Amino acid sequence: MKILLINPAFYDGKEFSNRFEDYIDWIKGGNLYVAPFEPPIGLAFLSAYLKERGHEVCLLDMQGLLMDSGGLAARIASYDPAIVGITAMTPTIPEALQVAGISKRVAPGAKVVLGGVHPTLDPAGVLADENVDYVIRGEGEVAFAALAAALDSGSDPCEVDGLSYRRDGKPVIKEKAVRIADLDTLPMPDYEAFPVERYIEHNRYLRSVRGISMIVSRGCPFQCTFCAVHQTMGRNWRIKSPQRVVDELVTLKERHRLEGVWFKDSIFNLNREWVKEFCRLMIEQKVDIAWQALTRIDLIDEEELRLMKRAGLTQLDLGIESGSPKSLTRLKKGITVEKIKEKVRLAKRYVKVFGFFMIGIPGEDETDVQQTFDLARVLELDRWTWSIYSPLPGSALYEELIAEGKIEPYRLDYHQVHFTEAYEGICDIEPLRLKELYREINEYFYRRDAPALAAG
Repeated sequence: MKILLINPAFYDGKEFSNRFEDYIDWIKGGNLYVAPFEPPIGLAFLSAYLKERGHEVCLLDMQGLLMDSGGLAARIASYDPAIVGITAMTPTIPEALQVAGISKRVAPGAKVVLGGVHPTLDPAGVLADENVDYVIRGEGEVAFAALAAALDSGSDPCEVDGLSYRRDGKPVIKEKAVRIADLDTLPMPDYEAFPVERYIEHNRYLRSVRGISMIVSRGCPFQCTFCAVHQTMGRNWRIKSPQRVVDELVTLKERHRLEGVWFKDSIFNLNREWVKEFCRLMIEQKVDIAWQALTRIDLIDEEELRLMKRAGLTQLDLGIESGSPKSLTRLKKGITVEKIKEKVRLAKRYVKVFGFFMIGIPGEDETDVQQTFDLARVLELDRWTWSIYSPLPGSALYEELIAEGKIEPYRLDYHQVHFTEAYEGICDIEPLRLKELYREINEYFYRRDAPALAAG
């Protein structure tokens, strides 16, 4: 069966190019949000899984190809798919539904399927769009393959686990797909399905190395109130075996002449025994590649740091988020400002440190923003990325905002949920002022000759 997988872009090709040029200093300084450009690894997992089952699959990465809607329509028409699968986060749901409409217009016989975080959380809202035939909730590999098999054989797809659909014009919402317990049963993601070299080049700006992202785990047991990853991947943390990760890393290195990789997993080092074995294999097999990983402040351990550095770790990415004690409590980070300072000092003795920071958290005023700015300055990190809080459906903080009457369920202006835009009524700072503060902070950290924050 011919299957077309589509990764919608945050911005069309021209707008992305303009943003990239306008914010090049911010991007080189580490900002991940002003021009989001990460490889579609989730779709690459899906592509590999479907190809393994004999399907003809094309992954159309609108982001990587800097493709606009006209180019998209031409590619869909020329491929003539039986199924179009579209991934969607909350910030990209308007673009994903636009892609669904184009797909139905130029390939009316194709079944259109949406998956990803937002369709998982709001399947009825997505199915309200007549251009969407099905929604897959949760992890998509098994459910999508079962749907394709059902359509190919002419059997009823409505029995597929994790699949929601319309019947007599009304949505039928089913439970999320069963999560994959053993990630080693999945084939290696199909990196060759998207324009990998463009992401490698972009990575040079962000991380000063010829590298690309990897995702080797799923799930997160922690309770951060701004995050909704548990809605699709669950609280149960699962990770590929150490040998499997090393094998895939070596394959990527050899195929694409990589100097480094970034493990984009929410938490890389949750299991200390797993880390020991991974590092042992990296050292014994002389993999000789730089790698960077994301973790929590409270999981930094000196003995483990020494070992990871021996195995090639060059940078830790830390979800610091805030320097306001009030905001850290509201985010349920489980850390204090003093603990942040202590653990960052420790990490900097061994590797470079990259920090994630957020302003405009619900309840914040300018004093809270100033505290975060001051902390970031004191920490003297190697790189930083700054975002403006956006209410993400499925997160605990989103539910709190609904209870407080500040937002209505699934009635967001999704174009404002972009991590660089200020959403009305969320915090105690007016949106225009919050945007002004955001720009001042970014200018300070990415152009170090810029002045400190101006008083409001």
